[in-house]
Amino acid sequence: MDNNTEGSMSESHVEKEKKTAQYVVENDDIAATSYAQGQYSISNCIDVLKILKDSKNYIPDEDFCYAFELIKDSKNRIIVISLKDRVDILTIWIKNMYIKKNYGAWYVGGLRH
Repeated sequence: MDNNTEGSMSESHVEKEKKTAQYVVENDDIAATSYAQGQYSISNCIDVLKILKDSKNYIPDEDFCYAFELIKDSKNRIIVISLKDRVDILTIWIKNMYIKKNYGAWYVGGLRH
């Protein structure tokens, strides 16, 4: 009897875990969509970057091209989409990320914006 109870509990636990993971995937916008679809898609980020490039907050070509590397990471896509209405801040963030990668984090701390 205990073996059945343990077996049922284990199966029940496994089913619960499957349902929980499925719920997270279906309801989490980033996890549920690939890089090609959804609010945080690469194509949506590219649209934001084009606006940034064409805006009064000019972004140099090097930074603009580097931004394409940044949006390969889903966390960075969240930042780009979240800052789409603040191109000034987005420009600074991209510039800082570019400098940090090419010159080191110590250099970014000394920058004045």
